[in-house]
Order: sequence, then C-alpha cells, then structure tokens
Amino acid sequence: MPDLPVGQIWADHFKTKAASYHISGGMPFLRKFTRSPFIQLPVHYAKLKRGSRVLEAGCASGKFSICFAMLGCDVTALDFSTAMLDNAAALKGVAEANTGPLNLVLQQGDLENLDLESNQFDLVINEGVVEHWLNDVERRQVLANMARVTKPGGTLAIIIPNGYHPRMTYWINNSPAFLAAPPMVRYNPELLLADLESIGVGDLMIDGIYAWHTIDQWPTGRYRGLTGSALQRLIPLPRMLRLKWGIHLIGMGRKL
Repeated sequence: MPDLPVGQIWADHFKTKAASYHISGGMPFLRKFTRSPFIQLPVHYAKLKRGSRVLEAGCASGKFSICFAMLGCDVTALDFSTAMLDNAAALKGVAEANTGPLNLVLQQGDLENLDLESNQFDLVINEGVVEHWLNDVERRQVLANMARVTKPGGTLAIIIPNGYHPRMTYWINNSPAFLAAPPMVRYNPELLLADLESIGVGDLMIDGIYAWHTIDQWPTGRYRGLTGSALQRLIPLPRMLRLKWGIHLIGMGRKL
C-alpha cells in the first residue's frame, strides 16, 4: 500500500469502483434505510428535529445524508472523492423526484484538513471511513476534526465494522466488499470507546448493529437475507450479544 493520505487512497479506489457503490432500489430502499438503526439510533440519541444541522463526514453513496434530509434536517454531505459526490448527487435526484427539494449540500473536502467552521453541527456522523486510518494518532486527529465542527452539546457518531465479530476474519479474506477496500483497524467496543474518550466527548454509548444479519452478510442469498431480516424484526438480542455479533459497531457521544 503506497504511503498516501487515506482520502487519496479512497479517491483512487473509487476511480474504478464507483459503480459498485451505486445504490439501487430507489425510494423503497431509502425509506427502509431511514427506519434502520443506522439512522434511528443517531436520530434519537442526538434528539434531531426538523432544521437540525447534520454533517456526514465521508458520505460515499450519500444514503445517510439523504435519509437525514428526508427527515427534515439541514445536511452537508462531504467526501474527498468527486466520483462519490457524483453518485450522491444522482441518489439525491432520485429522492427529490419523490419528496421535492431537500436541504442537502454536497461538498468536496478532506477529513484530515476539515475546512469547515467550528461548532456548527448538531450531529456529525461517519460510517465506514475512520477505521482506514491505521495510525492511532492520525485517526484520533480525524475524529478531533469532526468533534471541532460539532456544536457544544451536539453529537458525534461513528459507525465502523465490528473487527472482532466471530466471522470477521473469514469476511476479510473472502467477501468482495472487504477484499476491495483499503486495510482497516479491526475495531472492538473497547477501542471505539477509547478513541472517543481521547477526543473529549462524553455521555458515551457503544452498541452493535444487525447481529442477526451475520446470517446473510457473506455469502449472500435471497433466503439468507429473508431469514436475517425476519430474525432481526422478531427476536431482539441483548446488548452483550449485539456487541459481539453486530455486523457494525456504533459509538456516540456528546461534545463537552
């Protein structure tokens, strides 16, 4: 792996892989994703309402940003890759064809040098990005940059793959999604907690997301997917099992 900034590594990756990050499913997908824990957990923790200001720091497809905008938030979707911003713009167009104009601005930017005014967002959220800073000091500086632009009392939310999921080694070695991505830190709940504590956010909450979807994460398949979705709806799991078996971990804290 060349010694390049993480943003540039992703930008180079997206030059040939952008199409694989295109979100299919249109409005049915966006409505379903809006109801998912990926959106609802930060919405409730941050107590978002119409007009709340949200920054998605590393937006890729833009699905998070569009869902927050559909809920009435004033959203900035930031990414280093112009290819990903083009994808996000296309998905925004799909949503606006059904909802009307959304308060959503797409912006090119670098998480290592975040050129945004301090203390302006009610929620700053990042999914599937910070784990690719392998150096602890550099990764925590990126998190500190995101905290800087969060309002005092506002929420910083980080969503990353559960690096110590019992199936993670298999997925890293076999799943196309992991094989195509840059190397990552294998997060566990303790490391996520330590990273957030290191940048001075409090009232921390760590949880696991979609433990039952272990069944259909990889290999995928229609019946696997139906089974995982049914179990996810019908049999809630305790937090201890969510932290071990969740496909993703989410960490949220309030800026002091």
